[in-house]
Amino acid sequence: MFGDAAGWLGVRLIGLDRPGSGSSDAKSDFHILDWPDDVQEVADQLGIERFAVEWLSAGGIYALACAYKIPHRLTACGLISSTAPGNMIADAGPRWMRTTWWLSERFPCLLWPLFRVVSLARQKTQAGMEAWLIRLSSWLGEPDQRHLAIHENRAYWAEALLEGFRQRRNSSLKEALADFQPWGFKVENITFRNIFLWHGEQDRLMPAALARLLAQALPNCAATFYPNEGHISIMKNHA
Repeated sequence: MFGDAAGWLGVRLIGLDRPGSGSSDAKSDFHILDWPDDVQEVADQLGIERFAVEWLSAGGIYALACAYKIPHRLTACGLISSTAPGNMIADAGPRWMRTTWWLSERFPCLLWPLFRVVSLARQKTQAGMEAWLIRLSSWLGEPDQRHLAIHENRAYWAEALLEGFRQRRNSSLKEALADFQPWGFKVENITFRNIFLWHGEQDRLMPAALARLLAQALPNCAATFYPNEGHISIMKNHA
């Protein structure tokens, strides 16, 4: 979805699979702050000294981990519809989100069956995943519903989700649970200053109020909020 825009702008776009996703080997003891080391290793192998990082949704955690741990290698850090830390969700998140984060911190074992049920509900085929996305869209805001009503967009997200479950589902479930746990760093302690945040005002998965708290906690964060965008429509319409 970013490929055409990147090519037009002359940007070298490199997509990495986190451990256990796509074709990347799983790591049993992987932690969020291990990810910047993997990114550095790839950059070193490719002979790239400095680079920008950008992630969507829960991937924002890993972009922020890079800004925290390897700021000397970064030119910029981009956050699209990014997840906010648990303390901000506890303060300003909707009730369902506050409850989930509270349970994950205190009783993570209770969430494992829930994540497993959600995982198993996702189909193993492209057509099945697209049908699942249509059902999911009824819960999302209007911009995301319009976005997923277009087959080209729906096919893209279905393919991406299938890649996430290419390997054993337990790998994806473990990563999802790790996102709900403390990240190993505080965003307020990030010294990197060239951070950009883009967020839709009609995002129902990660409400804009949380994105504003995140932007305020980061040093020199340039935040842009789009009134007519949702959680995933923003990526297509503003790539």
